[in-house]
Order: sequence, then C-alpha cells, then structure tokens
Amino acid sequence: MIKKNEDNSGIKDKKRAVISSSGDLIELQEHVSASGSTNISGGKIDKSIRISGSGIINGDLECNGLTSNGIIKGSGNLTVHGDVSSSGSFNIAGFLTGEEDVDFSGSTEIGNLINIQGSLVVSGSFKAGHFVRGDKGISLSGSSEINGNLSSEKKITIDGTTYIEGNVVAEDVLFGVSREKIKKQHYRIQGSILAKNNVDIIRSHIEGDIKGKEVAIGQGSEILGNIYYVDNIEIDKKAKLANEPTQIDLGEL
Repeated sequence: MIKKNEDNSGIKDKKRAVISSSGDLIELQEHVSASGSTNISGGKIDKSIRISGSGIINGDLECNGLTSNGIIKGSGNLTVHGDVSSSGSFNIAGFLTGEEDVDFSGSTEIGNLINIQGSLVVSGSFKAGHFVRGDKGISLSGSSEINGNLSSEKKITIDGTTYIEGNVVAEDVLFGVSREKIKKQHYRIQGSILAKNNVDIIRSHIEGDIKGKEVAIGQGSEILGNIYYVDNIEIDKKAKLANEPTQIDLGEL
C-alpha cells in the first residue's frame, strides 16, 4: 500500500486529506492519480483527484476537481472547486457543491442537495435526496428521481423516466427530446413548472401549475393545476387538462 503523509503546510482552516491506494498513486503539481482500491480521509487537498477503480471517501472532502472511472462512495459532503466527472457508480451521502461542470454517466446517488455553478449532465440512473441546481443548464437522461426542486438559470432538458417531488424552474423546460421513443407517461412532477421563456412537454403528469411565455402540452400529458401563458399555447388533443389555460402579461411570469 502506498500512503501519502499528512502535510498541513499552507492549509490553515482544514487538515489535508490523506490518500492511500493499493495500486499506483502519483501526485503531481495539479492533480493526484490513484488506481486500484483507494481510500481518502476527510479534509482538503488543493489539487484535482483522478481515481481508476474503487474509491472510498471518509468524511467531508474539499478538492479542486474529481474524476472517477469506477466506483466512488463517500460518507460525508463533497465540495469541488473544478469539474466533476464519473463514468461508473457515484454515491455521496451528504451534499455535492461544484464550481464548474458536472458530468455523470452510470449510477449516481447524492443523499442531500446538489448545487452546481456550471452545467449538470446526467445519463443513466440518478437519485438526489434534496433540491438540485445547475446554474448553466441541466440535462437528464435515463432514470431520474429528485426529492426536491430542480432549477437552473438556463435550459432544463429531460429525456427518460423522471420523478420530481418539487418544482421545475428554468429559462426553458423541455421534456421528451427523443419523442419517437416515448410510449407511456414518463415524467411525473409533484410541483409546478415555472419557465422564464418556453415550456414544451410530452407524456407528463403535472400536479401543480405551468407558467411560460410559450407553452406546448404534448400527447399523453395530464395537468392538474393551472396553465398560464404569455404569447402562445399548443395543446395536443390527447392531453388532459383540469383547467382551461389562462393568458397572462409578461410581468406575471
């Protein structure tokens, strides 16, 4: 086993994270690379971390970037000052905070909130225990479950089976990119959809309201709340509405 000794030089507020690995462990100026079975203690490391194989994070970790090509499991919170990328299994018990872009493929589960200043792209299985925010856009495909609000300053695009307990808030909201593949109701939203611009959905069950400049409700959709639009609305003949749509002024969005 290779083990890095603890080094507190230049780090005043948090102890330096200790990384150990059963395989190769290489520390360079900008990043640390580990292969095999890797253990990371709680603390801070002013580098990005690259893991091939399995990685266990014990406690809260703060780093400059994180890339995984296998399995990551963390017992605490994860704060990343750069990009996060995982192409396998990624499981964090606490919250995830990222200052750049996040890209998950495979199986992802975050126990608490997710707050990303960049974009969030997820394919495969995705579960979040609290609200999810991706300031520069969110794209979900596969199977998603979010136990809170989903929000972005840009576009939210969802393609795949999705359950959201809270509201969906974004500049534009689009459900069902690959429309020819959808044969049943794929999108279930307990809350409302609130868009600054456009809402375009298909085969969706929405229990709350929908608001947007232009609203398109596709086939197989069921809207239990109210629908508010500014400029234009399109309703498929196979959609079910509990209430007639209401046209509003731009200032009411």
